[in-house]
Amino acid sequence: MNGKKPKAAGFTLLEALVVMALLGLMVSLAAPAMSALRQQHQLQAQAEGLLDSLVLARSEALRRQMRVSLCARASDTACHASGDWQLGWLVFADANDNAQLDAGDMLMEVHAAVPEAMQLTVTNTVKAYFSYGPEGRSATLNGAFMAATWRFCKPGLESGWQVVSNALGRPRLEKVSAPSCG
Repeated sequence: MNGKKPKAAGFTLLEALVVMALLGLMVSLAAPAMSALRQQHQLQAQAEGLLDSLVLARSEALRRQMRVSLCARASDTACHASGDWQLGWLVFADANDNAQLDAGDMLMEVHAAVPEAMQLTVTNTVKAYFSYGPEGRSATLNGAFMAATWRFCKPGLESGWQVVSNALGRPRLEKVSAPSCG
């Protein structure tokens, strides 16, 4: 050894604190953007839940060769008479073709309420129920075709989602702009 003290490798406490402060600042700047992204994904998940329920109802109507309905949920065993879809929805095999969940009907799915911060609006053609007949087409109780749009929005987000079912009953998911969510 020539009398020189070896230099220690690593960071000083001051350097580590500066790095931690900068990292904290960057995370705090990114947090609001991540929050909006998380809210957008939650909104999309709700819309995809309805899309999945429609696909289930349509495929079960074809498989069972009978009417399968979705209705606005009042409870886990009853449909909402005025059609408040915000409270969730039920999917069931509608044995007596009345678009109401009765004792003899088989309940296939219960979807929980949409979170309060989100808004779910439905076109006026679909009040309390949406049904698929044995051939997989959407149909009212008297046999006329049904088409519907369910729109999922959240105030403050720049876009929302809608589930659209055409006259044949084929559902699809679409992104919509904030003005459409009004």
